[in-house]
Amino acid sequence: MIAILEKSIVEGEVNVSGSKNAFFPAVGAGIALGAEKIVIKNTPKIKDVFVMLELLRELGCEYKIQNSEIIINTEKIKLNNVSPENFGKIRGSVVIFGALLGRFEKAKIPMPGGCKIGKRPIDQHIKAANSLGYIVEENEEYVEAYGAPKKEGKIKFDIKTVTGTENAILMSINSKVEIENVAIEPEVQELINYLKKYGVDIRLELKEDKILIDGTKREKIKEVEFELIPDRIEAGTWLILAAATEGKIKIKNVISEHIKAVVDVLKECGAKIKIFGNKIEVEGNKKYKPVDLLIVASYPAFPTDLQPQISVMLLKAEGKSRIKDNIFPERISHIRELKKMGADISVENGEIIINPSKIHGAEIEAKDLRSTAALVIAGLVAEKKQTILKNFELIERGYENFVKKLKNVNAKIEVFEDEIRKEEIIKGISNYVPYST
Repeated sequence: MIAILEKSIVEGEVNVSGSKNAFFPAVGAGIALGAEKIVIKNTPKIKDVFVMLELLRELGCEYKIQNSEIIINTEKIKLNNVSPENFGKIRGSVVIFGALLGRFEKAKIPMPGGCKIGKRPIDQHIKAANSLGYIVEENEEYVEAYGAPKKEGKIKFDIKTVTGTENAILMSINSKVEIENVAIEPEVQELINYLKKYGVDIRLELKEDKILIDGTKREKIKEVEFELIPDRIEAGTWLILAAATEGKIKIKNVISEHIKAVVDVLKECGAKIKIFGNKIEVEGNKKYKPVDLLIVASYPAFPTDLQPQISVMLLKAEGKSRIKDNIFPERISHIRELKKMGADISVENGEIIINPSKIHGAEIEAKDLRSTAALVIAGLVAEKKQTILKNFELIERGYENFVKKLKNVNAKIEVFEDEIRKEEIIKGISNYVPYST
C-alpha cells in the first residue's frame, strides 16, 4: 500500500480510539478469570486486534463484532497450538501465555513478534513462571510451561517489562503473589482495575513499584465486561503531528495524565497546549527550541513509541537536539528515510542527533508501525514535492481510521492499494482510485 502526501497545515478535531495495548490484557484477564463470555467495549478496528481474534479462534474461541464492541465466547477454549505466523505478527499476543497458565495451569506459545525494532526477549516472562513453580521448556520456536504452581510466591523482575508484568499478574491469578520491579503503564493499571472489578484482591504500590495479588478467595466468573481506555500513543501522535505541521487540532477522548510527559516536552519546545478535561488543544509554531530527550525509563517517562514522531518535529528546532532511547535503541528505521528527504539526522554513540533541517518530498519506505506514523508527519511537513510512502499498510496495525482522521483535519493524503509508476504519480493523483477509508 502506498500513501502520497503533500505539505499540509492541519486544523480540526480528532477523536482518539480505544487503546490497542489495553485490548490484549483485557482479553487475557477474561481468559484467566475463567469467563465464558468476554465483552470488550471501545475496541479499535485495527490489524493487531484482528490478528489476536484469529489466534483466539485457533484456541477454540468464537467472537463477533458489534460496532466498537467485541464479544468473545471462550466456552470451547483448548490448549491448541496456535499459528506461529499469526502469533509472530503482534507483540501483544504474548499475554496468551499468562492467560492460559491462569486458566489451565499450562501453556504453549510460539516465540512472540511485533515490529522489527531489535530484540524483545521474553526471559522475564519465563522467570516469572519459574518463580511460581512452573517447569518451562523452550526452543527457537516455542515456549511451554506446565506443573503445579505455588499457592504463594514472589516474582522479582530484573528489568521493567510491560507485557512481562501483565503475564505475571495473569499467571498469579489463583495464588498469593508479590511482584516486584513492575511496569506501571496505564495499560497495566487498567489490567489491575479489570481484575479488581471481578473480585481479585490486587493492588499496586506505586512508591515501591510492587503489585500484591491474592486470588485464592475469588469466585468463579461466567461473564466479564471491560471498556478500553483511550490510546495514549495515538493521542501523542496527533499532538506531535499538529505541532510539526504548524497546525491547530483539538484532540478528544484523551486522559491527559497518560501523556503528561509528551505535553511537557512539547511545551518545552514551544508548542501551545491547553487541556480541557478529556480534550487537549494543540497549536504549532514555525520553529521550536531544541531538547535533549532521554528515554531511559518506562511510564510515566516519555514513551519510546513516540520517539520517531518527535524526531521529525525536532527537525524544525533552532538548534541541535539529542534523543537517547534506552528502551528500544534499535528503533531507528525512520532515520535513513528522513535522510532521503534531506534531514540532517544521524545516530552517534547510541544517540539520535537532530540538526535543523528543511525536508523535501521523496520516495520513502516504512519498516514498522511507529516509523510509519513518523514518516506520515514528515510527508505533511516536506516542501517542494509530494512524498511517496511505501508500506503504508503498517499504520493499520495500531491506528484506527487514520486516513479518514487525517483528511478530517485537512491533511493532504491519498492512499492506493497497489504500486503506481513514479512518473504517473508526479503528473497527478486525480486519475487513480484511492484506497477505501
